[in-house]
Amino acid sequence: MARPAGPTPSGDPSATVRHEIWVWLAPAGTLRVPVRAHFDYDRSDPLAVRVSFFLPHQRQVTWVFARDLLADGLYFPVGAGDIHMSPDAASAGRKARITLSPPSGAVLIEVRKSAVRDFLRATERLVPRGQEDIDVDAFLRECLGDD
Repeated sequence: MARPAGPTPSGDPSATVRHEIWVWLAPAGTLRVPVRAHFDYDRSDPLAVRVSFFLPHQRQVTWVFARDLLADGLYFPVGAGDIHMSPDAASAGRKARITLSPPSGAVLIEVRKSAVRDFLRATERLVPRGQEDIDVDAFLRECLGDD
C-alpha cells in the first residue's frame, strides 16, 4: 500500500511509536549503502506504517506501508504495486528485503528482521493486529472530498 507521505495524523506522543532502524539500500543492485530510517506508527491511522529514509545530502524520502504487509513480509513474500517484501534466504533468516518501485526506478532495501519485529510488537501494544477501528464513512468522505 503506497500513499503520499505526510505528517503522522495524530500529534499525541502517547498514541505513536517511532523506532530508528538502520537499513541497507542497494539502488539498481549496486553496492549496499547504510541509511538511517524512522519507522513510525500512529494509532489514529492503525493500518499504516510510515517509513522515512534519511538519504545523503539531507534528503528524506517517506513511504507508507500497510502494517500487515510489513508483518507478513518477515515470513513469506507479499506485496503488490510499488511495494514488495520477503524474507532474505541468503541471510540465514536474519534479514528481510523490501523492494520499492517508484516511477524513477526500483531500490532494494535490506533490514534486520529482529528490528522490524521489535517495532511491530510496540505497535501491537497500542493497537493489536485485527483490532484496528476504522471509521469507513470518514475515510470515504476524505476520499471523495466531501466535508
